Amino acid sequence: MAKRIQIVLLVFFVLAAIRLFFIYRERHAPAPVEKAAPANPNFSADDYVAPRQVHAYDLKSAKDALDGKPAWVKAGYQVYYFPFTGGRVDYKHPAGLLPPLEKLDIASVIQVTPPNTKSEEIAPGVRTRAEQVLAVFHPNGDSKIYAAPIGANRGGDYTLYINDTFYFEDPHQLYKHWPQDVWTAIEHHEAQKGMNELQVALALGAGVSRGSGGDYGNRTLQYDNNGHPVKVTFERNHATDVQSVTGP
Repeated sequence: MAKRIQIVLLVFFVLAAIRLFFIYRERHAPAPVEKAAPANPNFSADDYVAPRQVHAYDLKSAKDALDGKPAWVKAGYQVYYFPFTGGRVDYKHPAGLLPPLEKLDIASVIQVTPPNTKSEEIAPGVRTRAEQVLAVFHPNGDSKIYAAPIGANRGGDYTLYINDTFYFEDPHQLYKHWPQDVWTAIEHHEAQKGMNELQVALALGAGVSRGSGGDYGNRTLQYDNNGHPVKVTFERNHATDVQSVTGP
């Protein structure tokens, strides 16, 4: 009987010792290192760039924001520009489409009624003709003066798309983290494999979705590229295929 009691006590001592060992190890073990969350593939350094915006709502505020300021074309090959001579916009002879990233020295902002603009009734018995708001500018290195529309006014109701048309800081500085070979391609208006959607847009202008569409960075876009169309397929916001488009 005494021997059995000794055995039982021994078992209890062993179990108690084991429990004390595990408690000691738990209390003295190094704190667990939390694993870093995996990088979100949908975000890049570009998403942390916040280009400066202007807050214009009429002709005066647009002039205050733009007169005498430099700007860089964001909406490449989307906006027509016209010769500006003798204080008049020559609508009959457009100079072309503003190329992407062209630097402009804006002299002033004006408001003009384009020729052949029909009057509109904005209230019972009240008619008015829509006016264009235009930026008058010198292209970088060009002494000629041009004007490009940046909005419209209908009876005091202004619609301005200034922030969609221009950057107000040099994009080379905004996106200085891009490698030089990307900037070289952009400045030569070329798309290359590996470029993202923003980089291709700054090289070729606006793109139009082709095929079944898709999310930003995972789709095929066709760029008119000032009459030299290019089709680019993106996967995970990297160009995987770049093709010149021929024919209709």
